[in-house]
Amino acid sequence: MSKKLKYTLFAIDLVITVAVVFAVLNWTHLKNFPSIISSYYAKEFCSCYFVVGQPEEFCHNYVRQYIPISKFSLDKEKKSVTVSGLGMTNSAVFTSQRYGCEFQ
Repeated sequence: MSKKLKYTLFAIDLVITVAVVFAVLNWTHLKNFPSIISSYYAKEFCSCYFVVGQPEEFCHNYVRQYIPISKFSLDKEKKSVTVSGLGMTNSAVFTSQRYGCEFQ
């Protein structure tokens, strides 16, 4: 086995080991990450649309993230926004002009 191959395998093994240790030490934060995408999108879109009064197109561009959402629902009668992303679904509802939107 050549030295170059040994160093490459060692480097790959080291990267995998560091990634696993990082994941184990930060599991609480990592398991909550998927819900952040949909909850942020729902809350910020609700605030942008119902509180600030911006157009729907503007609010979508305002809250867009690198990780795309899979489903979006805007209920203008109930003044609620429901968003799905990374397998998690969250909703935000407009409560009042003073208090804005809150999670449902």
